[in-house]
Amino acid sequence: MLFLLFLALGVLGCHCNSYNETICDAASVTSGGQWKAVIRFSSPIHINDVIGGQLSLSHSDSRYVQVTGTAQEDLDKVCFTLLGSYTGDSAPTTVALVYALPAIGSAGSREIRSLREKRATTVWTLSSVPQTSDIKALLKPFEPYHHQWGDDSLSASTKHSSSPALTVHYAKGSYSKTPHRGGGFMTTPTHLPDGVTSLILKYDVYFENFGFGIGGKLPGLYGGVKGEGAYQCSGGNNPSTCFSLRLMWRENGDGEVYAYIPDNQRSDFNSRSDVEVNYQYGHSIMRGAIKFRNGAWQTVTEEVHLNTVHQFDGRVKFCVKHGSEAESCHEAQHLNMRNDANFFLRGLFFSTFFGGSSTNFAAPNDCHTYFRNFSLTIPSGTAVG
Repeated sequence: MLFLLFLALGVLGCHCNSYNETICDAASVTSGGQWKAVIRFSSPIHINDVIGGQLSLSHSDSRYVQVTGTAQEDLDKVCFTLLGSYTGDSAPTTVALVYALPAIGSAGSREIRSLREKRATTVWTLSSVPQTSDIKALLKPFEPYHHQWGDDSLSASTKHSSSPALTVHYAKGSYSKTPHRGGGFMTTPTHLPDGVTSLILKYDVYFENFGFGIGGKLPGLYGGVKGEGAYQCSGGNNPSTCFSLRLMWRENGDGEVYAYIPDNQRSDFNSRSDVEVNYQYGHSIMRGAIKFRNGAWQTVTEEVHLNTVHQFDGRVKFCVKHGSEAESCHEAQHLNMRNDANFFLRGLFFSTFFGGSSTNFAAPNDCHTYFRNFSLTIPSGTAVG
């Protein structure tokens, strides 16, 4: 009886109305071809499903969505149905435009590469940090940042570079539960817009006096809802509000993407050769595909493309470049990184320490990392709300 009362109060408090509208628009699409629809609403609405297409983008103001699909036959008109809910006395009115997408490969690879280079947008760079012992001043270029820790391990140094690099000290025997173990914070640069579905992180890292032990964390990308809920995916916490894609070093300098992502992955996820599953903490993706080196600068790149909601088309690329050597890159595809169209990439998850949560991960000796030349770039063709 009490449950029914709560249910009734929830329904009465919501004042939600169901929304079901079929949209048709003229568009010439050949069989097997892809199409896109852009829909604007007169008032906020929550779209939770699409019949005859896939929801590929939903703006944070709930007044704009994009739907994509593939024609099963030659079409001169595309139709699909939106399902959702809205508040208020009358349903929002819609303005929709449907058009065919160009066929993949319709332009030469050189032309496509040129377009990507021209349209990519670098939204944040940081070549060096201030030469200071004050932590707030040291981290000021990363503002606004959240959940910062590790004051006892962070500093600036010109030991291996002409300008100050962000320096992290790991005490011998340190791991995730000890002092002097490393540092971390999450930052969303002010020029990173809301609604980013693809992002490239790049930075240089130098490992000094490093015994790699059995593993430790390195900076990567993170995302989810806007605000506090996006900062939670680490330390064995994997709520539905976020995802994180940090990097890790493993034994002998093996590198990997360390992923806190939703449990609902493609049916072959547990048997993939490039994934070591861990549903309690993070999954190891592409372990050993690249190698970190002690005593040298290396440039690390992580490129993430979020999945279309309800599809397994997310992908992450991980690269390392040693000096004048050719860059080594590897990519993992068919990933689900989000279950909500309002979850986006939010920025840099700076996180570095030995661990793991047990003494088995402890640093084998006193050592340091140095970081410089950070950048965040939105690649071409990225949907931005």
